[in-house]
Amino acid sequence: MAETRLLEQRKEMNKRRPKFLRQNYHFRKKVQDDFWRAPKGYHSKMRMRIHGHRKVVLVGYRNPAEVRGLHKSGAMFFYVENLSDLEKFNPKTEVGILSGKIGDKKRYEILKAAVQKKLTFVNINAEKFVTNLELKMKAKKEMKSLTAKQKSEIKAAEKKPEPKVEAKPKTQTKPEAKKQEKAK
Repeated sequence: MAETRLLEQRKEMNKRRPKFLRQNYHFRKKVQDDFWRAPKGYHSKMRMRIHGHRKVVLVGYRNPAEVRGLHKSGAMFFYVENLSDLEKFNPKTEVGILSGKIGDKKRYEILKAAVQKKLTFVNINAEKFVTNLELKMKAKKEMKSLTAKQKSEIKAAEKKPEPKVEAKPKTQTKPEAKKQEKAK
């Protein structure tokens, strides 16, 4: 684990660091993105770092090398793609990231094993996912065991139309109100 002093320093630096946006990003739709591009124009005030213009990416804005690329707790990231990766996982010094390329079936197996080993993941709540998927699978099994008639009744009950809300009466505008007064 990284030093807490350096983690605090990184947190403070992240607060003060400006959001680096490319030059003239606000002028055209074409350049309204968050990707940094270095200013290259000959007359560019940003390139010359003139006061009052946007900040330019410089090495001085970097975080300390010892804590660069670490989790906010100071743990290193560990990518998990299959069950065998969980055996290499060290929960004392690492925080897990579950791959997004995994399907629900394999994800369920991995997370169930992770819950038993009490491993933490940054990008997914393992316990919540496991319980939700178990409920889904149980409901699916129950639906399979029902007959066709029972299934259609359940679907019909789910698709009940909502009662229509009556429209509000139209309010009169000032000229219409004046016309009605004159007609009386």
